[in-house]
Amino acid sequence: MKGSTTRYTVPLSSRRPPGARLLEAFSPKLSRRVRLFDQASFNLWISLEADAKVVALCERPTSFAGDTGRLIDFWVRRDDGEELLLLERSDTPDPAPQRHDGLAVRLVTAADLAAQSTWIDNWHRMLTAIVATRGLLPKSLKDAVLRRVREPVALSLVEHELSTGDPSLVRGAIFDLLRTGQLCAPTLQCQPLTLHTLLEPAP
Repeated sequence: MKGSTTRYTVPLSSRRPPGARLLEAFSPKLSRRVRLFDQASFNLWISLEADAKVVALCERPTSFAGDTGRLIDFWVRRDDGEELLLLERSDTPDPAPQRHDGLAVRLVTAADLAAQSTWIDNWHRMLTAIVATRGLLPKSLKDAVLRRVREPVALSLVEHELSTGDPSLVRGAIFDLLRTGQLCAPTLQCQPLTLHTLLEPAP
């Protein structure tokens, strides 16, 4: 699937529902801002943005035909295929359509997001650092991080050893290498991010 044409690149034009929140963020994967209208959509976007296996995505890519015309929440492409994601809400059709536009539709439940709550909270913090340092990270700094992390090592130690000026640049480089799958930190799935979080080489 690598090199496949991106099926959806911009969201359908839609107004914010009455009373809904407006949540905006910059997407490193899309190199543009995303606008989301509830916390569940925002949390799902974070989990997709942080998943190194997700190579492309789009919020509100299309809608179901018919009377409801409900917007689909995300289109996602991985190396092994594409799918459409539909968040479970009180107005979700029951049962949800299983396919649309030739793609499988997967229902994402509140329980699915709750199971990822620690991961999502960690990446909410980490994406902020990634966005703040984008465009400022020389390749040499990322290479230095990769050379240092040849075995499990604490985040604080890497930051201390490689920070020659602004420590936020080293942290941004580390987090971006995690985002792109060049490093891993398995404990982020179940434990809060701290200076003691262990960084490991990618499998």
